[in-house]
Amino acid sequence: MNKLALLAATLLLLFGGALWFLASIDWNGYVRSQIEIVGSKLTDNPVRVERVDLTLKEGAGSVYGVTFSNPEQYQQPHALVIDETNLDIVIKSLSNQPIIIENVQLLGSQVFVEFNKNGSSNISELLQNINAKFDQSGEPNDEVKTEPPRKQRESQETQETLLIVENLELKDIALTLDLTEVNGKVIELSLPSIQLGNIGGEQGVEASKLGAIIVQRLFKQISVNAKQQFERAAKQRAKEKLKQKASDLFNKLVTDDKQQEETSETSENQPNN
Repeated sequence: MNKLALLAATLLLLFGGALWFLASIDWNGYVRSQIEIVGSKLTDNPVRVERVDLTLKEGAGSVYGVTFSNPEQYQQPHALVIDETNLDIVIKSLSNQPIIIENVQLLGSQVFVEFNKNGSSNISELLQNINAKFDQSGEPNDEVKTEPPRKQRESQETQETLLIVENLELKDIALTLDLTEVNGKVIELSLPSIQLGNIGGEQGVEASKLGAIIVQRLFKQISVNAKQQFERAAKQRAKEKLKQKASDLFNKLVTDDKQQEETSETSENQPNN
């Protein structure tokens, strides 16, 4: 199957690029600005892109250092950092609707999760912000849809491109769980991959909606994985407390028995009047 490895266009597509890369515009600036604008609106916190390099004539490019910032009350500056993104587009689908993206891989991701005692976290707070940008039917609101480049808006074309992502995958994940408020520990984990499945089904999804849908799905899955780790830590903490209580009770019983024996011996050794 013919594929186009278009690295930098990945995040463009994620945030609703609609394959407008055939237009003659400043794609580096456009891609970077749309990622930052849409991502920041979704999470209610700054999203930044370090660098975008597109060589569209050669069908290649890269996006580096996409960072999702934490709400201010958390210690870590970022909740999620994505080092690089890759995708494979089925070339034959470019002349039809929907356009098929066979595989999207988010590589070298760093996830920082800070839990408090009741189990809520920075990730759950960001996910709550993201969910608030979707209506009851699960569609993203207009405010978090990607706007096409100015040249596209000025054209007479009204039909929006439909996209299908056959497989979305988060790979090579470094997960940091700050459980200081739970059990005083910070856990570092390496996860091989998280499969996020298909987006768009068989009919496809409007390109302007794709970014919001992917970000929501990404944070939902991160939240699920982090919650599982929190529950494990909470159970372990409960076991440790129970073990400590049992140890304290045993030590108390031993001490009481010893004191009782000493009292008894003292009483037996006292002379009778």
